[in-house]
Amino acid sequence: MKKAFLVIMVVLFASAMVFATGAAEAQQEARPDVVNIRIWYSIGGASGQFFEQQVNTFLASHPEIKAELTYTGSYADSNTKIAAARLAGDAPDLIIVSASQIYPGEDGNYEMEELVKDKDFDFGDLQPGIVEYAKYNGRLTSLPFSISTQVFYYNKDLAKKAGLDLEKNPPKTWDQFVEVCQKIQAANPGVWGFDTSDGVWLFKSMLKQNGNQVVEAKGEDITPIFDNAAGVKVGEFWKSLVDKGIMPAQQHDNAEKKFLAGTLAFVAATSNRIAKWPGSTEFEIGAIEMPYFVEPAVFLGGSTATILTQDKWKSDACWQILKYVLATDNQAEYSLVSGYLPIRKSVLQKADVKAYINDSELYRVATDQLSYAWAYTHFGAMGSMDTFFWYALDDIESGKMTPEAALKNASKQLIAEL
Repeated sequence: MKKAFLVIMVVLFASAMVFATGAAEAQQEARPDVVNIRIWYSIGGASGQFFEQQVNTFLASHPEIKAELTYTGSYADSNTKIAAARLAGDAPDLIIVSASQIYPGEDGNYEMEELVKDKDFDFGDLQPGIVEYAKYNGRLTSLPFSISTQVFYYNKDLAKKAGLDLEKNPPKTWDQFVEVCQKIQAANPGVWGFDTSDGVWLFKSMLKQNGNQVVEAKGEDITPIFDNAAGVKVGEFWKSLVDKGIMPAQQHDNAEKKFLAGTLAFVAATSNRIAKWPGSTEFEIGAIEMPYFVEPAVFLGGSTATILTQDKWKSDACWQILKYVLATDNQAEYSLVSGYLPIRKSVLQKADVKAYINDSELYRVATDQLSYAWAYTHFGAMGSMDTFFWYALDDIESGKMTPEAALKNASKQLIAEL
């Protein structure tokens, strides 16, 4: 009898615990009347203002969601702030910054792979190459947002003085590009032929053009290959630009200023400049597609959108906002205002976007490059790799190291970091 009583008591206690646990979970999962989320983003200027406007338009018709939007500065500053907030256990719920996919990737959070199955999102409409830019070690952890490629802008006045019509006859290969720069410099004494504000970004494109994938990924194992024979040839060409007096050594920070001042024939800069530069110079700005070695290739850049929160209702609120701002019509408006590239194929089919592409030589070049845009496998030490690349380019340009030695050194540094 006593044994039976104890069995009954155990069963009743277990039932009570199950009921209590279920009640607690139900209470925890109950959606609050208003879900408050925090959004951090590194989209500056008019582009950032337009992004805020789009989010606020969404919130106006969704009183059940409130969002605190915070501009966090440059990509580097933003990632420093996010890393610190994560360490303090106070991370924002949604972030839009460069390489944001690293955060969930390192946490093993692949929730985005499930979210994009939402029938109202149309994941298949996203540009395939651009989607790769939002992955971590080959798996989807984020969504592309403010996406750009480098565009080769040029001073049409300087080109005309050299008797060149680059709209009809643009240089296709890097060797042809060198010849064009030399002709422009000969006709315009005191002018530099070419420079870029982001040499590492350009160098990655050049590597792919020469058959080098930057890194090799086998599962989660990353091996740098940018120092192989194909990579060394790119480094040697980079040095030749300095040796031939086409590109100044170690002065990249001033590249865009020199171009806008009229003392630089070509500059490689983000497509975002399409929305800022036209009409701001005393000369007409043109654009050509990036020259190449073996095959055309441009490395993607820009920011990705990542949901960091693990809270069910906050995550859902973040997803609703992302769906809204990434919808075709809203993406089209954002692209036209910001100069960033459409992440959806359907955006390119809209009448106003087609008209803009037809009327804007700069935007047409940028969108044409989407057909061969690419992204290498993203991994946790990407930022460190870029730093090592910068050191290598400095050493190459200054002559401190041969291109082969500089790239081998960068590879060793990255391997140690990995």
